[in-house]
Amino acid sequence: MLVSHLREVLKGYKEEDLRLLILEMYKSMPKKFREDKDIDLLLQDVEAYMGRGKIERTQEIQKDIEHLKTEIDLFVDYAYKQYYFAPNSFVHKKDRPKWRFKVKAYIKDLQTIPVESREGKTSTDLLEKFYKMLDYACSYYIFNTDNPFRSVGIEQTTFLDMIIARKLGSGISKESVKSVVALVINSGVDRETLHSSLICVLIKNLKTSDYKEIAIEQCMALKTELEKNNSSKKTRNADFSEYQRKERLNNLTEMVFRINIVLCEYEKAIDYFNKNHIERNKEISLYILLELLLEYKLKEYWLKEYDDAIKRGVIPRKSLQKTYMYIQENDKLPEWVYE
Repeated sequence: MLVSHLREVLKGYKEEDLRLLILEMYKSMPKKFREDKDIDLLLQDVEAYMGRGKIERTQEIQKDIEHLKTEIDLFVDYAYKQYYFAPNSFVHKKDRPKWRFKVKAYIKDLQTIPVESREGKTSTDLLEKFYKMLDYACSYYIFNTDNPFRSVGIEQTTFLDMIIARKLGSGISKESVKSVVALVINSGVDRETLHSSLICVLIKNLKTSDYKEIAIEQCMALKTELEKNNSSKKTRNADFSEYQRKERLNNLTEMVFRINIVLCEYEKAIDYFNKNHIERNKEISLYILLELLLEYKLKEYWLKEYDDAIKRGVIPRKSLQKTYMYIQENDKLPEWVYE
């Protein structure tokens, strides 16, 4: 009998009949079963019995997450040291290809831990650690694949969305927003993903205008930090190339642009992009801006930016010229920029 059915059956009993029913069930239980399940405590104080069960379950979960964290920390350490890719004495040759199944299992286990639980933050931190590891594996060989997210059966945008939702789900603050903005900006991408897609995932998780404004503020703070680090040779990381710095600054600019567009601050978005997008060739900056405006279906702003660029002496590429002619002739934007 299902529990739901049992509840319905019990509703039909009178109080005296229930007493008799419990007595007969108690007598029919083997002594060992009553002792193992502590049935006497259940009958004497049901609240104490249920409370003790919750404590035991909580302790069990804590023990599991601590054990899981130790395992994961060691796995990630071995991964970065290429023990799952190159010959070594720490991970046996036959076990190296199994890394993807281990990661899948770890992610599945971590997802089952609620964000609001005591172990929620630890679980989220470990999921983020896996995301960063797979992200790193897109640029450097630490596994026998050049598409690590696909290898573990999860899209990069889906994994990122899960982590951002968890990090912001436990409470939005300047610190939590800054951490997810930094996660997106510092992310590399696999060969199937664009940085723009990661930025859009973040913006989707900013549910209110206030949260979006906080994100803009934190983008500005990160931009200042990047520029400051670049101006000091002492703080510059040897691996942090000028190309990476420029790319991250431009991604921050795109994020601010997109958030302002979502807030319907169109002029503000365009002005910020024009002042902060880093590109020696101004035509390239124009192309990127016009693609963004096309994406958001902002025809009048598209035409204005095109005309203003012409006045400044910028010569748009042929595809933009064709797109401009299409808009003039049809009074609407095409689905995409002409090739």
